[in-house]
Amino acid sequence: MIKKLLVVNQTLPYDHLVLKFARSLKFLGAKEVVVANNITTLSDRLIDGYDPLVIEESLKEIEKEGFTTRTLELQDLPVEDINKLVQNDDTYDSLIMVGAKRSSLGKRIFDTEFAYELIQMPSKPILIVRIDEEDEKFSTVPAELSPESHILFPTDFSENAHQAFQYLERMVEAGIRKVTLMHIQDISKISPYLDYRIIEFNQIDRDRLEELKKRLEEKGATKVEIILEMGRPFREISRVVEENHVDLLILGRQGKGIIKDIFIGSNSNNLARRAHTSVLLVPEMKKK
Repeated sequence: MIKKLLVVNQTLPYDHLVLKFARSLKFLGAKEVVVANNITTLSDRLIDGYDPLVIEESLKEIEKEGFTTRTLELQDLPVEDINKLVQNDDTYDSLIMVGAKRSSLGKRIFDTEFAYELIQMPSKPILIVRIDEEDEKFSTVPAELSPESHILFPTDFSENAHQAFQYLERMVEAGIRKVTLMHIQDISKISPYLDYRIIEFNQIDRDRLEELKKRLEEKGATKVEIILEMGRPFREISRVVEENHVDLLILGRQGKGIIKDIFIGSNSNNLARRAHTSVLLVPEMKKK
């Protein structure tokens, strides 16, 4: 499905880990790795621990796996230029990859990592490779993706969620076997005035989830589970990620703009920043 991986090199000490993670996506069809290199004159962006030689070695390892590679130099990584690199590609042909550590709620306005700027107005699917730091050592969560990886797909049955599900179907066709489908009855929208209809809502939504499960099984998935609960979506999804060892969280993402998302928030935005795993955001594609 995926042909090109656009890897954003932020001149951070964990950039080489994102390239290593990219190697694991070969089973999804990836053949080309394009590195968008951050060229900057800002001294405060020269991060201790970043070594361009490590990036060069990582690219050599990628080429040994059969990938073609090329590097582009971008001044300060403008979001518009990143999007232009893939804007003419088919939805399923390219994937933007960028590393990011988890962001606490109190730091949201002050986030400096490029990933959280890039996700505000996405043009193509974006994979946020979660970076974990312990004792000044970095690692990715998970270490890699494979056909055995566990995918969590929460859905609100919107058009954007439908498009994200179509992306998941392509991943299943490429080899993914284990998927958990999830829907949360948002307590803030149901209680207390619609509590009497919760049985009705649950039956309707379980039927919807069963239909999605059937579609994935027809595509080749061998272990598809369903979770239908009532609660607050961000909290419940985060809990399932941690309790079920989820390797990748797939979410639909509507572009709302950075100001609206910071002060109002959205489930996809919050999960992209704070989930304890890597997150794939599939933007809403306008119908032609």
